[in-house]
Amino acid sequence: MKVAAIIPAYNEEKSIGPVVMAAKDNNLIDEVIVVDDGSSDTTSDIAQESGGKIVRTEKNQGKGRALDKGVQSTDADILLFLDADLIGLTPKHLTMLLEPVMRGEVKMTVGAIDRKMFGTFLNEWFRKTESPFSGMRVIERSFWEEIPKRYKKKFYVESAITYLAKRNKMRTQPFVLEGVRHIVKESKMGIWKGSKARWRMNGQIILINIALRVRLNAAIKHYS
Repeated sequence: MKVAAIIPAYNEEKSIGPVVMAAKDNNLIDEVIVVDDGSSDTTSDIAQESGGKIVRTEKNQGKGRALDKGVQSTDADILLFLDADLIGLTPKHLTMLLEPVMRGEVKMTVGAIDRKMFGTFLNEWFRKTESPFSGMRVIERSFWEEIPKRYKKKFYVESAITYLAKRNKMRTQPFVLEGVRHIVKESKMGIWKGSKARWRMNGQIILINIALRVRLNAAIKHYS
């Protein structure tokens, strides 16, 4: 059973190295693929130096299409999707996500960032509410191939995966990844650009959730 970690990245030179190394240092992972989605910085160079296999797009195509490009570049049976802007990620976190799927206990695992600063109750609440939109998850390749191509774009893809999993009653396990957090968009891009990017992302998530409820039932084959 081959496992590939797929990391879509767009101008993530500040964080990509440790994310790649965490995946490289996990003995369950056979291949680490970084999809450089049209970056203008040194993302590719750092990812390659850290041990990642680089797949490039000429221009930015969005997260979903970057993920699909990564999937098409490997023949792995198990897919681990990771965000490129994670801080504090370790090989142990990845084992936590991978093992339940590899053992056949569940069909999908999902990682949520650690928000223990809000206390145990709210951290658990965030685990449940953020999981549908998380970029950290493990799925079987066969499930990915059931998702219509039109939903494999921008930030639509995570909502589509979550919706399909619920629709087909897939066994799913969410985890809080202790000590893991994101670099927020405002820190990466500045307050104005970061805020615009965040609202754009949230808008895409809202739109896809509406579209999924209206159209997806007629478009998806049954997955079991």
